[in-house]
Amino acid sequence: MYKIGEIAKQAGVTPRTLRYYEQLGLITPSEVSTTGYRYYEEDTLAIITRIRNLKHVGLTLDEIKDVIGLYFTLKKPLEAKEKTLVYLDKHLNEINVKIKMLQKAKSELQEQINVTQQRLSQLGVKGQKNGGPKN
Repeated sequence: MYKIGEIAKQAGVTPRTLRYYEQLGLITPSEVSTTGYRYYEEDTLAIITRIRNLKHVGLTLDEIKDVIGLYFTLKKPLEAKEKTLVYLDKHLNEINVKIKMLQKAKSELQEQINVTQQRLSQLGVKGQKNGGPKN
């Protein structure tokens, strides 16, 4: 068994993060001593690693909570992967929408730059770009 600091170090997270995960119900210490020390089994390291990986690909902690038990408690990896795929697909769609919005904003900004440069050129202002004269 590992103390919270030991398993946190191995997992690359802080003890505070582990306490937060515990508060959310993502992990559970196998033992809490009368003095409040938390002890974790080896398999908790795999759970923390999976949590970190799922966070890295964009799942929220609520979404992770929804699937993590399928991986480890219920031992239903196929169902867990299918549910994870649904969340990943949702996040990909959200990213694609944001990309389209950013592309539109970029296009509008470029058009405004072009119009402004044209107006400046028509006014005979030369040598000014990005707000100031060239030296």
